[in-house]
Amino acid sequence: MQKKILVLGVGQHNFLYYLYSALKAYNNSYTVAAPFVRELDNSVKNDYSIYSNELVSSKVSAYSYLKAFLALPFDGFLYQTFFFILFIERKFKKAVHFVLKYFQAKAFFLQNDNFKSFDIFHFHYLQYSYVRELFLVPKGKNIVCTFWGSDLLRTADILNLYIIKKALNRATAITCQSIELKEIVLSKYGRHLESKINVAMFPIDTKTYEAIDVFKNDGSSINEFKATYRYSFEKINVLIGHNASKFNNHENIITALTQTVQKEKVHLIINLNYGLPESDRAAYKMKLTQALENTGISFVLLENFFSGDELAIARLASDIFIHMPISDALSGTMLELLYAANIVITGSWLPYKTFANAGLKYHEVSDFSKLSTVFDSILSQYAIEKEAAKKNHSAIQEAFFGDRIVAKWNQILK
Repeated sequence: MQKKILVLGVGQHNFLYYLYSALKAYNNSYTVAAPFVRELDNSVKNDYSIYSNELVSSKVSAYSYLKAFLALPFDGFLYQTFFFILFIERKFKKAVHFVLKYFQAKAFFLQNDNFKSFDIFHFHYLQYSYVRELFLVPKGKNIVCTFWGSDLLRTADILNLYIIKKALNRATAITCQSIELKEIVLSKYGRHLESKINVAMFPIDTKTYEAIDVFKNDGSSINEFKATYRYSFEKINVLIGHNASKFNNHENIITALTQTVQKEKVHLIINLNYGLPESDRAAYKMKLTQALENTGISFVLLENFFSGDELAIARLASDIFIHMPISDALSGTMLELLYAANIVITGSWLPYKTFANAGLKYHEVSDFSKLSTVFDSILSQYAIEKEAAKKNHSAIQEAFFGDRIVAKWNQILK
């Protein structure tokens, strides 16, 4: 039986592609439309052929806007939310902005006959501005709500709690990526949601892992990459964080590393490729440069978005990965670096029980003040640590490859 899925919310292609391409390969009865799909990096052009976006009319006619205008006075959710923002949050401009965006969403739905021909409405990233359309979904349709991580861990304003709770109550199914995150959902939005929640990781892009296997013994390609992007040939290359977001705790990590006693052994790398508004990038880069200069350790700051073979080689070019963000779901970057035999240091506060249960070996630090001690210990027995890190390769293949993850999604999206 054919199933049509409409994908709404965040349209970040690098997540959506891996999920829906794997799902369609596993079960060819799915048709997927993702009208708001986009790239993180505009210079990267990926395959959109898995999406049947021709089924969606993105251009909204004046007639649909007129119908939306006439229909909105009878929309209870619009009134409730408008008055909540106006009288509880006391933000008039925000209330008007919400009405405008909801009006546009209503017209979009009317332009497409309320998407009555679709069976499943899948909402990604549960932050209030991404779930407006959920309250326009026709009754009787399946609604799947998927937490990505930061939408659950870093959004706590009263409006978000109000709208997301309403959304989850209406959802047919809810997904999150780990047992720890499920407990947070239950604690934050109510234990009556227990029966709806499914723990489901995103399928991983095995192409990157396969490319790591291809290039791991290709010294010339790795050396060419190091020369191009100013990695060190003599020192241990230490990657800090996975993007430019301040939530990576770059400054706290850099400050902690000023205490290391083996500075001459290491070369620090931070890639500010995405995750920070362009208007803030120059100032943040300057701040990090000053902090790095104070460490007395050699370093390089990059702004490159790696993809394809170059991404795989980047994973192999680094030796140690320090990943201690404020919060996270399950880090795909960390998993790839573990696969590439990087020694990983991460925060013990992060919900990575799934990785631990899979038998992956990495170091946890409970506080930034303890980072330099753990770091120096790793450097002192680096050869032993590096050999131990190689064992993560087979553990990742066993736990995260194959059809188990996508089979769970097939069960959810039924």
